[in-house]
Amino acid sequence: MAGRRGRDPADPVRRARAQQLPVRHRRGRRGAGRRRQGQPASPAAPGERAGPALLHTGLPPDGALPRNGRAARHRAPVRAGARAAHGDGRHPGAGRRDLPDHPAGGGQQPGHLRARAGGGRCAVKVSVLGALKATYKGVDVTPSAPKLRIVLALLALRRGRVVTTGTLIEELWGANPPVSALATLQTYIYQIRRTLTAVDRCGDVVLETKPLGYVLHLDTHALDKDVFDELADRARVQLAAGETRPALELLNQALDMCAAGPLVDVDLGSVLSAQVNQVAEDILQTLEMRVEARLQLRLHRELISELKMLIAEHPFHEGFHAKLMISLQRSGRRSEALEVYQTLRRNLREELGIEPSPGLRNLQRDLLNAELAPSSESPAPAKRASFVTPAQLPPDIADFVGRDDLVKTLSTMLTDTPQNTALRLLSVTGVTGVGKTTLATRVAHRIRVHFPDGQLFADLGGSRTTASDPFDVLGAFLQAIGLDTRQLPATQEERTQLFRSRTAECKLFILLDDALSAAQVRPILPGGARCAVLVTGSNGLSSLAGARMEAETLSLDESLRMLGSIVGRSRVEAETDAARAIVRACGRLPLAIRTAGAKLGTNPKYPLRKLAERLTDRRRLLTELRFGGFDIAARLAPGYLRLDPRGRQALGLLAARQSVGLTAPQIAGLIGAQLTEAEALIEQLVELRFLRPVWSQDGQEESAFELPELVVSYVLTQSGDLS
Repeated sequence: MAGRRGRDPADPVRRARAQQLPVRHRRGRRGAGRRRQGQPASPAAPGERAGPALLHTGLPPDGALPRNGRAARHRAPVRAGARAAHGDGRHPGAGRRDLPDHPAGGGQQPGHLRARAGGGRCAVKVSVLGALKATYKGVDVTPSAPKLRIVLALLALRRGRVVTTGTLIEELWGANPPVSALATLQTYIYQIRRTLTAVDRCGDVVLETKPLGYVLHLDTHALDKDVFDELADRARVQLAAGETRPALELLNQALDMCAAGPLVDVDLGSVLSAQVNQVAEDILQTLEMRVEARLQLRLHRELISELKMLIAEHPFHEGFHAKLMISLQRSGRRSEALEVYQTLRRNLREELGIEPSPGLRNLQRDLLNAELAPSSESPAPAKRASFVTPAQLPPDIADFVGRDDLVKTLSTMLTDTPQNTALRLLSVTGVTGVGKTTLATRVAHRIRVHFPDGQLFADLGGSRTTASDPFDVLGAFLQAIGLDTRQLPATQEERTQLFRSRTAECKLFILLDDALSAAQVRPILPGGARCAVLVTGSNGLSSLAGARMEAETLSLDESLRMLGSIVGRSRVEAETDAARAIVRACGRLPLAIRTAGAKLGTNPKYPLRKLAERLTDRRRLLTELRFGGFDIAARLAPGYLRLDPRGRQALGLLAARQSVGLTAPQIAGLIGAQLTEAEALIEQLVELRFLRPVWSQDGQEESAFELPELVVSYVLTQSGDLS
């Protein structure tokens, strides 16, 4: 029979599949392998070849089927704002030019974003904004069976990426899938392919089987969510450029596509719920952009009803409340605006036990003082605060050692006359304790004379458990250049725009220390080419624009010079071998050397030899490198906590092995993982600076990896393995 195999216990396909599936997914009872040959086995999906491509499809990436149950349905409501009238901000007929039909939930797709029929793998279009719908050249090929709709929806939202069979099984059946889950899933895949093949033989091209699952391939803009994202991105760029009316037209087009919310007719499990919530959040952010655009165009009267509906659906959304308060005030309804604030404050205190944000409190104070523009007039020009010249750089360090070439290079790059309108932006990265802050501070003091309008500094707290919020950093910067707290905008986007406006023609230097990520940095950047920004961080800055420099550890001679500058050159010269042992135990990291030097400095008679002996004991290494405000372990903790359990386990195994120069295949064997999984873990550990590449002698090829000694000590302390 096609698609079936006998229960021959020697069947290699069946045996391999049984070995890979968890026990609860294996069919049959004890002794099933002794059944007579030829008895029907669990069917493979019709049209699926039993072979290597199917041997792995029963397992999710972690090697076990999901254990969590189906999540309760939860959709972030977006309907009211998306349905609301567009107001007067659009020209007659705006957003309706060249708009051919697209199978969106009541929406349309602009012609210039149309997928090319027959120009890619297959001219299939899928809509997830609204009701689920799939079409091929105008023919509706949407499956009607609920389970098939779930599979298609999940594959579409993750188009171009592998959706593992474990993920699909979790979405379809939750924590308790039937024993036939894999075979049933294969049948669903076959039925979707058969539907596509019925209209054009492209089912195998569009829906591809991979070793761990399936991939849905769609042409560019064949998914309506991609069209929505492109329209929103273009609108965001135009808003930032001050082109408000064209941006509003694009936002109206985008929101026309999703009036009903995402996947309104699909039964959502835990995986799809998370995906749908993300789509709903994207729609909500686009709604916020449209509200802001209409407010900039003085359409505050038309906004009031829409904002009230949005607040009804999002009762704790402070941005919508702030916009409603401004709209009411500008419409001559100040008492109602103040009532909006009081209602929100009461709800926040009763439901969440918190107060409104500082920005919203400032807005309420402005309303009480009647400082917002009146209703029918153009906004009253705000009194321009005098620009204060800030000088916020932290003090330079007297015992700074080495790195002269790097200091010179960074200084030159930050002070060279810009050749275009781009901001001069540099990032300095490196392992924890390598001295990024002291290096950046030395550079900042060297070039400060080139920036007569001042220097701003912010510690972004990337190595702390809770990093700084860009909203608060922008508020501090705006006050530093002369604004009163009452003039601070209520939203982060408005603060960013105001900061860039105030600094557009300034020669200002900004030092952003210990950044967590590029996303944290971007809102704080000024817009003018006359400004310069230097950012430091251990990781997460690879996607930030501008050049990036790596701060390396000190050389042995530089390390000894630094230790001598702290404890005295004579002590280092008297115990040279012990001094070398100390700086080696410190990994030649300036922060660790400074900590060791500070401890030695408290007792000038204490022999360096004794501290060196204590540092060689890995059980005491991190304890010894904790003194005063210096704590290496505290700096390593946030990155360690960002690892998932699998990453921590892998790091613990590597630390226990204490080997150097392990290649990716060796690491895969050590942690018991496939090579692809090991490579992903290596990439994560390198990004978090727990693993460093060891380069080959020619310096051209990355050959192996190792853990720094301080990382080994920290990880083994955390895992409790100090044997």
